[in-house]
Amino acid sequence: MHKLDVKKKNSRWYFLSEVIKLGRLPFLGAGLILYATGAVLAAIGRGYLPPDQFIMGYAILMPAHLSVSYSNDYYDFELDNPEAVTAYTGGSGVLQRHPELRGFAWKFAVLLISVSLTLAVIYTLIYRNPAVLLLAVAGNLLGWFYSAPPARLSYRGFGEVATALTGFIFPAMGYSVIRGVIDTPLILFSIPIMLLQLVFIINVEIPDLREDLLGGKITFPVRMGVRASRRVMALSAAAATVALGLLEFSPHFDPRISFPLIALLSLTLTVPCIYYYIHNPDEVNVRGSEVVMNSLIAFGVLDLLYLISVLVMQ
Repeated sequence: MHKLDVKKKNSRWYFLSEVIKLGRLPFLGAGLILYATGAVLAAIGRGYLPPDQFIMGYAILMPAHLSVSYSNDYYDFELDNPEAVTAYTGGSGVLQRHPELRGFAWKFAVLLISVSLTLAVIYTLIYRNPAVLLLAVAGNLLGWFYSAPPARLSYRGFGEVATALTGFIFPAMGYSVIRGVIDTPLILFSIPIMLLQLVFIINVEIPDLREDLLGGKITFPVRMGVRASRRVMALSAAAATVALGLLEFSPHFDPRISFPLIALLSLTLTVPCIYYYIHNPDEVNVRGSEVVMNSLIAFGVLDLLYLISVLVMQ
């Protein structure tokens, strides 16, 4: 009897671990960085960062972001190849091992979206901030229809546009919970972030090229090839660096923020993008994609830490 109980307990833990893997939690870290960057940017202008608003704002964003992993794996079930899964690409591979979890994945994604929207309504009622509700609705719709019918944005050639828009939505959520508005500084700051999100999505699409081609998924690498994809990544990263530097001349930001320094930090990503375009323009290089992804995260962390230092030293 004791052995049976141990076996049952172990199976529950295994189920839980597979459900967690479905969520691809490392991607939440990237979303938190973008959200916190927007929040700290707003806090520098406001003079302080209210912890209650920051936490509740992320409580709205996090389930919305997490739901995308579950809904994408559900709708990409026929497409994903568990043998091609990497740290950042190819889905989680869980549903291919356990197709009985497909129904759960769909229901859990819907539950997470419901939680996000409910909290957004509560936040709007408490803080009289409709911008947060609008962003929550837009973000959830974009995440759901990225793979879900009838829009299926990633299957119809709009996946890159949808992902680039998250470069506005994520920092805008953080910014709006602190400032209460969507204004010019946020829009200007979001332009280079959207360019970097374009780098992100094309970078993770390159290793999935074969599976996407076979599955009829119209991504940029499928349409234009690896060389053109790496060219766009290099140009987008370089444009983001230039755009960040040019923000130094805008009168809309706190003068204590050194945008040339942020632009310099962005070379953490721009240099690898240019390197792989020059040296491996036609190669589906999984290692290269991981380097670019890690470089993108590194820049996000460095940028956030710098902005935090500006806020703390006010």
